[in-house]
Amino acid sequence: MEEYGKDIIQGTCLEMCPASEVSSREKQRRLHFFETVAFTSPSRCSEHHLGKLIADPRAVIKEFSRSAAGRSIDPSELRPANVLLSTMNYLIEEIASKDNTYSWQMIYWFIFDRARAIRQDLVVQRIIGKPVMEIFERICRFHILSGYRLCESPLDAFDPKINNDHTNECLKRLLCFYDEEDPFAYRDTRAEFEAYYLLHNLGSFEALNRAVNLPKEVKNSCLLQLAFDITTCIMLKNFVRFFRLVKRLPFLACCAVHKHMQQVRGDALAAINTAYFCRNASLPLALLLDMLNFDNAQDAGEFCSHFGMEVSGTSVKLVKGNLNSLKSSDAPLIRARFSNLIDTKLTLTTRDLLNGKCSETKALVKSSVPELVSLTFGKGICIDQNAAIVEPRSVVKPAFNPQKQSYFGRGRGRGRGKKPVY
Repeated sequence: MEEYGKDIIQGTCLEMCPASEVSSREKQRRLHFFETVAFTSPSRCSEHHLGKLIADPRAVIKEFSRSAAGRSIDPSELRPANVLLSTMNYLIEEIASKDNTYSWQMIYWFIFDRARAIRQDLVVQRIIGKPVMEIFERICRFHILSGYRLCESPLDAFDPKINNDHTNECLKRLLCFYDEEDPFAYRDTRAEFEAYYLLHNLGSFEALNRAVNLPKEVKNSCLLQLAFDITTCIMLKNFVRFFRLVKRLPFLACCAVHKHMQQVRGDALAAINTAYFCRNASLPLALLLDMLNFDNAQDAGEFCSHFGMEVSGTSVKLVKGNLNSLKSSDAPLIRARFSNLIDTKLTLTTRDLLNGKCSETKALVKSSVPELVSLTFGKGICIDQNAAIVEPRSVVKPAFNPQKQSYFGRGRGRGRGKKPVY
């Protein structure tokens, strides 16, 4: 633990929850099911105890509460760094791993609150160092995973805006810790979370500027350069290549970018409609299915119908005007939906995923791009190692075509044209 000043408070609570809070919450019946004997030892829970919240002191975790103004903080209510890390590990090992038995929504709200309490204790004590980074790494993975797993939940059960805000807050705090450390010390894990931050804030110039100015040791990571290339596709409106590159991402990275997919599809559909519209023109749904990575034709048809486009059979009719202006003002927002592409990438248990044991992610993080590409990071060069390296535009000369005498032809009123000079 490091101190920023002389008045830093050091916690003395060696349990996951102070004893005073355990007794008060048990009396007030404010215990969560995961903190009771019914969860930890169901065989020991007699019929007499059924329906009653009997606390298991080993499983009760300090809940989040806002600090009251002017109230002094008791060190016995604060947990030191090693206790906070073991508490976070308990939440993953004993709670998040039970996702086959209990709903993720129930697990989410419990871990969400208890993780906020962990973060609060860290801030109050101004703790820094490796244990803090390990805690925030797990919290960030948890929020990114939850954003995808609960994307189809109703708004009264899960608010994606709140989850996104906490994801960004945790990612920024974690990246600040990385900035204060040696780039070589946490090179692999830092590259992973720098990529998550870039993908989660897709199209943000702030996130892009940070990625461009990262140390070379971190910037060389294939995962980070893949995330940068995806961001470049969005800024250049290259939607087809965007979805092709997303297919190369590991599971959690896909979860980070997933919340942007519907917006990207909407922008792509508007561009296609503007470019190819003519009277009675239609577009095959199979083409949209492939270009915009829909799971099936029904999803593609429903998406087009949301923008007022007429779907008939296996084709969709293009419409005149801007799709966003034609959309009804009272039309519901396009919520994110589960994706078969992302689901097929999940090969680990939730415990291993949150603990950072994804082999595909590790392989992309540890592998580096060629030196030429790493030096031109931020200049729009393709990161595909199998692709030919394209020369700058000022170097490439247009091929001479002897049959092409002018750019615009010799039609009346259009001038005689001018031969190109090479």
